[in-house]
Amino acid sequence: MKLTSAEYREIARESLRGHWAGAIAAAVLTSLLGGFCMSLLFLGKFAAAMAGAVHFMESIPHAWLLIVLAGSAVAVFYFFVGGIIRLGYIDYNLALLDRRKVGPGIIFSKGRLFWQAVCMRLALLFIPLFCGIFLIVPGIIVSYRFAMTPYILEERPSFSVRKAMRESGKMMKGHKWQLFCLHFSFLGWRILGMLTLGIANLYVLPYRHTAEAVFYNEISGRAAVYYGRKEA
Repeated sequence: MKLTSAEYREIARESLRGHWAGAIAAAVLTSLLGGFCMSLLFLGKFAAAMAGAVHFMESIPHAWLLIVLAGSAVAVFYFFVGGIIRLGYIDYNLALLDRRKVGPGIIFSKGRLFWQAVCMRLALLFIPLFCGIFLIVPGIIVSYRFAMTPYILEERPSFSVRKAMRESGKMMKGHKWQLFCLHFSFLGWRILGMLTLGIANLYVLPYRHTAEAVFYNEISGRAAVYYGRKEA
């Protein structure tokens, strides 16, 4: 069942109604604990922030060493902890769509998937990176091909990362452009987030990720099964 970006966003807003406070808290916690840092864009911003910190603190003796050590510690923490936090956040968003009773603490519920989450992060980082070394477009296509891997792994914890990626590839056939358009529809909101020094992101983060969960709900057939709906 194919919906438009506007329809995905509408369903997301309806699911968030009455839950905005909890959704914002969950998104902020996920962000602080590294749940969103699985992209090359994040790595670029992180590296730029590190370089900026070194530049502005270069007058302090050994400041660069302290910054590098602190940045490395944060990067390691994000890498090992962020994966399970991301899976927990996916469960939170799917619970909103299912009208299950949910609280921000659900993002800490996926500890048993620790090693799968670590392997997932490695695969989702380096496979698109390897493809992007040669051409940017293939790297983007590959990243969208495997975009549903975290959702599949969260719902089917018995799957290996390889199997979840294979299922994501099948699921995303004919849907990559659809997801790209959904992400692109939030471009204005992301610009607003930058212009407001991140304040608008308190609204944008839960909105965007809930809309992506709606996308997964629909293309996976989960919505039809879970809610007893017939496919269009």
